Amino acid sequence: MKFKSIRSNSDFQKRSLKKYNKTITFYYLISVCDENKITELLITPFYEYESFTLYKDYLATLNGWEIISEETEMIEKILGGNIIVNLDEKNYSVSISEFSASSVGVSTEENVLQGPKDGLNESIDISLNLIRNRYRKSTLKVEDHIVGSLSKTKVLVLYDKNLVDINVYHNLLAKINALKIDVLQSCGQLQKLLINNKLSLFPLFLTTERPDRVVNSISTGKIIVLVEGTPWALIGPATFSDFFKSMDDTVELTIVSKFMVSIRYIALMITVFLPAIYVAVISYSPEVLQVQFALLVAGSRMSVPFPSYIEILFLMLMAEFLIEASLRLPKSISSTATTVGGLILGQTASQAGLVADIMIIVVSLVAISLFSIPINAMHQAIRVIRYPIIIFASLFGMLGVLVGTLAILCYLCNLRSLGKPYLTLFNNN
Repeated sequence: MKFKSIRSNSDFQKRSLKKYNKTITFYYLISVCDENKITELLITPFYEYESFTLYKDYLATLNGWEIISEETEMIEKILGGNIIVNLDEKNYSVSISEFSASSVGVSTEENVLQGPKDGLNESIDISLNLIRNRYRKSTLKVEDHIVGSLSKTKVLVLYDKNLVDINVYHNLLAKINALKIDVLQSCGQLQKLLINNKLSLFPLFLTTERPDRVVNSISTGKIIVLVEGTPWALIGPATFSDFFKSMDDTVELTIVSKFMVSIRYIALMITVFLPAIYVAVISYSPEVLQVQFALLVAGSRMSVPFPSYIEILFLMLMAEFLIEASLRLPKSISSTATTVGGLILGQTASQAGLVADIMIIVVSLVAISLFSIPINAMHQAIRVIRYPIIIFASLFGMLGVLVGTLAILCYLCNLRSLGKPYLTLFNNN
């Protein structure tokens, strides 16, 4: 059987034409070839020329025309955007590649200093085109699924058959086949449906709009899910450490990239634990502070009528409101409105004696640290888990912080992404 290694892919196409008891067969990938060119340059002339000899002479004038004898070489040509033409028991290659550069947008949510700037597209065919052009291996498998009894949404599952964990693959396939839903419109909705635990707080799939991250994940044995109509991809199985890696890490020097990853983990500690530690120290253990610093904090809080946990909850909720406003407002005014609103709220609250000056510094540091984490999906989970720890700190002091931390670690250790442990902190992939 010809092209056994790639013919099972949903985008693999075989077309045969007959004329005057002669047959010509085309083999190609829909995702990387321009079908309009195939019709214009290959199919229409086939019926217009009066003889096979004239048609064959015409084909020899096309771009990339050459005789191919080995099947492995033919597969490489197909993956590179060529079409294989079987004529008179010989195989020829013609370049009919398509790259929809005009339809490719820019990645807006995962910014990098170096590397590609393009992003996935709402059209699943264009997204597959971008991936195929970066990962030209015959072992890349593409499977087509339809989800949604009403929407009939096209879902593609991509993986490298030589690298993927077969148990993980069957786990995901079983979840997709078991879906009972009327309408599917986004990757986020699909992720929610694929997670067994409906009360899960942390994202168990990595979401990305970057083709380079998709290709990098395929090369490490992960599975990619593309959904028609959304410029995002799901990557699984995901680990906790995956959400702290930027694509800049792959191009920076090793020491620099390790340092930047460490900075992100430090930012995680600050944004999760600093508010709770502040409450625990101010309310229960001020003696751990140096005398000068303790007097400074006490002086700044003299006019504040609320306990420290009410004070920090008030400011953090104001920060949450500003974040939500920046997401929902039109982009032309969101940055100005939220910046001005934050300055006015912070300064006015401080002058009115509702919050201490040092509290504004703490909340600002917490907000800045949150956005040091590259993947937005992790932001939402971290924004939520800060509040239970603050409540524990307000009730039990530093002991409450430790109990809250232990509870989060136990919860993370119990999570599984497609059957794989979620808390793999130092994954080299």
